[in-house]
Amino acid sequence: MLFKSLDRLIRSVLMLIIVLIFTGLTLFLVPESFIPFLGKVFAFVLLVEAVVRILEFIGSRKALIHYIRLILGLLAGFVGIMLFAVDGMFLAALNLLVGLLPILLGAYGVYHALLFAKRSGRKGWWVYLILSCLLILFGAFVFMNPWADDPLSVMRVIAGTLTYSAVVYGISLIWIWPFQNNNRGDS
Repeated sequence: MLFKSLDRLIRSVLMLIIVLIFTGLTLFLVPESFIPFLGKVFAFVLLVEAVVRILEFIGSRKALIHYIRLILGLLAGFVGIMLFAVDGMFLAALNLLVGLLPILLGAYGVYHALLFAKRSGRKGWWVYLILSCLLILFGAFVFMNPWADDPLSVMRVIAGTLTYSAVVYGISLIWIWPFQNNNRGDS
């Protein structure tokens, strides 16, 4: 049971790493004129998600989870409409989300390093702690970006933050992966 949940955790961390690297590298390559188009595409995806959630709710048994999914779908639709209606909201929302993501992931990394990696006797657990603290600083840098007036510079800072987040979580697999303790004596 423990190894199944650990295996799921490792798969979810690997998926997070792949998504963050792909998103970060894509944002490095995006020209400035393409940013409004990305906002419209993302708004369209959110609106489609809202319609899918509404149709799923209509065909469901109306359990509590279906109401929660309907509310999340309606919120996605609302955000999609706002992205279509308000110019510049995509970059502001992306800046907010990318600033919060490393802060939250870094806080979880600090928690994981202090409570699990240190107590399990892993060597170099403090490296994970330092990387997680730096992740929090990268997230704070997104909010204090001195180049906030230039959309292309904002995209580069966001891309760098996402790529660094992926690197930190790639390194964190060292402390998540189970290991054999060969120091035990034969009994």
